[in-house]
Amino acid sequence: MQIAVDFCQPFTLDHSNIRGRFTRLGPTVQTIIGQHTYPALANHLLSEIIGLAVLLSSSLKYEGLFTLQTSSDGPISMLVVDVDSDGNVRACLRVDEERLNAMIAAEEGGEDALRGQVLKLMGRGHIAFTVDQGDEHERYQGIVSLEGETLAQCAEAYFRQSEQLETSFKLEVHRGETADDWWVGGLFLQKMPVSASGDASTPEEAEKVSEDWNRSTILMASATENELVDISLSAHGLIWRLFHDEEPRVFEQTPLQFKCRCSREKIEGALVTYPLDELLSMREADTGEVGVSCQFCNTRYGFNEAELRQLKADDPEAASPKI
Repeated sequence: MQIAVDFCQPFTLDHSNIRGRFTRLGPTVQTIIGQHTYPALANHLLSEIIGLAVLLSSSLKYEGLFTLQTSSDGPISMLVVDVDSDGNVRACLRVDEERLNAMIAAEEGGEDALRGQVLKLMGRGHIAFTVDQGDEHERYQGIVSLEGETLAQCAEAYFRQSEQLETSFKLEVHRGETADDWWVGGLFLQKMPVSASGDASTPEEAEKVSEDWNRSTILMASATENELVDISLSAHGLIWRLFHDEEPRVFEQTPLQFKCRCSREKIEGALVTYPLDELLSMREADTGEVGVSCQFCNTRYGFNEAELRQLKADDPEAASPKI
């Protein structure tokens, strides 16, 4: 049996009334990182937030797009990941390399000491969770401050503050021997309500719920980096190895892959909003084109003068007389 590589595996711990997710990503993360020239510290954070976004999105029922995005004032001032309901993932970030290099030089221990220190690398800001299911559904967004040493701790704070749900994450990022060889493995546990009110009915029941949760999170924390990213260990094998006493039950696995949603048509839709004179002034000296590159996949779309004029000629609003 061939073991899946990029996936998210839902499961429950029936003995403890806890639901969970396990994700492992290699080629998807490697494709995203390979399309850019981000510094290694930035790639580490990008890998981590991709794993986090996959775990979060898989815990929701939606048809559309889940977006996890940070905005902050540090050297790495933005991270954004899209995960659609078909398992397509894309991601990018914004980094001030001059500020980042200065921070590395000033830090005792350099790059190794900074790895995982979200507040230093990203500064003050927030992380936003957005679910967009199209025009027929109301857009949902949750926001929480960047607090904690890791992105996972920021997400845990969001669930405590906004959803009143005990939630715990275990995320490990592994860098291989080459610049683009990145892997991420992650586990997610969430305590489910024991009654309609969300409260235990008796002190004994409350104590059991607390003990079950503490035991399960300790078991999750025992997972090693190697176990989480080792493609020779199946999802079922890892879940059973960690939680066999908790009566784990697994469900259908979701395959994941990189896919960007950019297209020439979407770029045309943005360019057509500009006056023709302004478009022509935006042409690059060396190519004579207006060049637009997708921030996610770095695909470049070029438009020469004839194409720009035709684009405006085909625009119904441009052709209609103004009243």
